[in-house]
Amino acid sequence: MWATPVDDVLDAPSTRSHLERLVRVWLGVPDRDVAMPRLPRELARLVLRLEEHERNERDPWGAWSVESSDNFRRGALREPEIDIWLERARLQLPAETHCEPRWPEGRRFVVCLTHDVDVLSVESTPMQAFRYTRAGFAPGAAGKGDAIVRLARPAVRGARMLRAGITRRPSLVNTLERSIDLEQAHDATASYFFTVPPHAPRSRYDCVYAPQDRCLFRGREHRVVDVIRAIADAGFDVGLHGGYAAASVPGALAEERATLERATRLDIRTTRQHFLRWDVRWTPLYQEAAGLTADATMGFNFDVGFRAGTSLPFRLFDVASRRQLDLLEVPLIVQDGAMLGPIGLGLDLHRARPLGRRIFDAVSARGGVLTVLVHPDKLIHPEWLALYKWLLDYGLTQGAWMTSLRELCDWWRGREARILG
Repeated sequence: MWATPVDDVLDAPSTRSHLERLVRVWLGVPDRDVAMPRLPRELARLVLRLEEHERNERDPWGAWSVESSDNFRRGALREPEIDIWLERARLQLPAETHCEPRWPEGRRFVVCLTHDVDVLSVESTPMQAFRYTRAGFAPGAAGKGDAIVRLARPAVRGARMLRAGITRRPSLVNTLERSIDLEQAHDATASYFFTVPPHAPRSRYDCVYAPQDRCLFRGREHRVVDVIRAIADAGFDVGLHGGYAAASVPGALAEERATLERATRLDIRTTRQHFLRWDVRWTPLYQEAAGLTADATMGFNFDVGFRAGTSLPFRLFDVASRRQLDLLEVPLIVQDGAMLGPIGLGLDLHRARPLGRRIFDAVSARGGVLTVLVHPDKLIHPEWLALYKWLLDYGLTQGAWMTSLRELCDWWRGREARILG
């Protein structure tokens, strides 16, 4: 339980100043003489994520549990309550108030496309198979790591890898290549979050590829690091997929970012935590300390919707120190696994599309950001591929700015500077 009374947090001058800046930036009002409508307390609680400070309820991977969310319990998870409030708040402004455009080139809303590269290919190299088998000895979710199961797990994992196929050069044609081709065909760009060998205590959930591993990309043999650079050269954002344990180990994310930058010679700024394992009480502090500038983890493993009550980017606020962080959060709204996966809603394509359209339309109607997570390795499944194609087609016909987390962050920070000075 968080030690400071919630009312004290909400009423603190630093908190009120932070919330006023958020509203001013969301509305786009640079004139300091124009008073901002005050965000209602229940909405302030949502964006500050106070419930995540108050309760320790987490899902099996240590991520915030959807069932613990106040808006889920109220039946409002699918509604961007803050974005709806902002529509009304805009009407309270003086008629002559100048508001900065929310998006470039007259775009009405945004689809932020992101990919967690957990797995490169269905097939694995011998070394990847070895790493995966060895990781079976490592601890997993709480309550699932007794000694007998952990001793048996490596054999099960080894058999699984053999069935999937072992090769010296796994092909990326049906995973990363397919994803990139789809986006280029829709005049879109995206963020690809890559992992590196963990710099924190190992977990059985760790990804098992490494920068120097070999693969087939565009019909030729490459190292993974060469593929990453080629993706960046094609105009896509390359970010860090923070390791499973790094979310709660000081300094681990900084080491992982440095490793990825040394390998790729790229400037890594964006991130999302593996398994959405992100704790508002400390992970943002570690991300900021690592020099990362934008995160897109704030979503759910088992459901889709508006965890923070908004689809819009916002600066994170550290409740303990009462300080605004130099870290932009772009909430994750829709994840493929949460919609189609057996651990999530388990929908088929015919039920997933109406839900996707409902959330898509809720965002587009309020000029927000639909941040989408698609795992490239899941595009081998026809329904997962069809759902992503549908989303890209829908975004294109609706006139969305379909962009990466990095481009979105750059635009928003520039806009923020114009508004706040």
